[in-house]
Amino acid sequence: MNAGGDNRFLLCGVPGTALDDDERRLLAELRPGGIILFARNVESRAQLVELVRDLRGLPSRPYVSVDMEGGRVNRLVRLLGPLPSAAAAAAAGTEAADALGQAIGAACAHFGIGVDFAPVVDVGRAEGWLGGESRCLACDVAGVVAAAGAFLAGLERYGVAGCLKHYPGLGSGTVDSHRDLPLLDDEVVAEERAFALLARPHRAVMVAHAVAPRLGECVLPASLSAMVIGRLHGWAAGPVISDDLEMGALAAFGSLPERAAAALLAGCDQATVSNTMAARLAVVEEVARWSASDPSVAARLRASERRCAGWGRGELPDVAWPDVERLAERVRVMTGVQS
Repeated sequence: MNAGGDNRFLLCGVPGTALDDDERRLLAELRPGGIILFARNVESRAQLVELVRDLRGLPSRPYVSVDMEGGRVNRLVRLLGPLPSAAAAAAAGTEAADALGQAIGAACAHFGIGVDFAPVVDVGRAEGWLGGESRCLACDVAGVVAAAGAFLAGLERYGVAGCLKHYPGLGSGTVDSHRDLPLLDDEVVAEERAFALLARPHRAVMVAHAVAPRLGECVLPASLSAMVIGRLHGWAAGPVISDDLEMGALAAFGSLPERAAAALLAGCDQATVSNTMAARLAVVEEVARWSASDPSVAARLRASERRCAGWGRGELPDVAWPDVERLAERVRVMTGVQS
């Protein structure tokens, strides 16, 4: 463990709706750089405000994040109600995509959540698994860039940082990376352009668990490939974050702690452990072991700390809940979604 400082490389989940004494002590020891929330962490508005306040007040001052794309990826549905999917919002036009970003940004700001792991920047493909989930904004690079840019403008209006996912583009993958390892076709070369066109220093990029031979890597998934992530570092100034390292796509690539260390060494700035609570300490200890024995890992961690410094921890405006509800209802009306 990095006993002398924070473990900014760790983005992790927490188990429940409040921090008990044991969890609080563990998080103080782990000193993560970020916390990601899920539906299991959401019970009521008052409860979530208190939980986020407690998380942001931890010794390492982590950012607090959530996956809010719209549609079925809506961790706040219990409080906010349904939202249109990314595909439905984009189909209704850039104004609707902006409205979806505003509704999500306002909700995050209300609770003190500084990061939304959205939008999906993968180009939708008829044969692709992700496109069938209504999570893609368009079926061409120009359409994705226009809709994702509008979504981000709405999100960032409320001071919430966005994240472009899933680099280099899962559009051609025909399997769900939560379960299997996708193989991307040659079009990934053109489709990764969407990420480059949308990249800004205040936006993160999430790296997928998928093999992209056309990018020069025939064995390792992008998230563990220094070759693929090296392309990303050529133009991405914001943090580079691995997708959840617990996913089935990485089943053949070692233990969870080993995957975390490999992702960081390949060039990811943060390693994501969302659900396996018992593994969080082992991940930190494995990375510390690698760092102590390999100067290249220690150098990578120092560079990552610089890239992540302050990200997701900006000042958020005070947004009243009735305003959040109004914005959510507005985008539902624009897209024909029933509340």
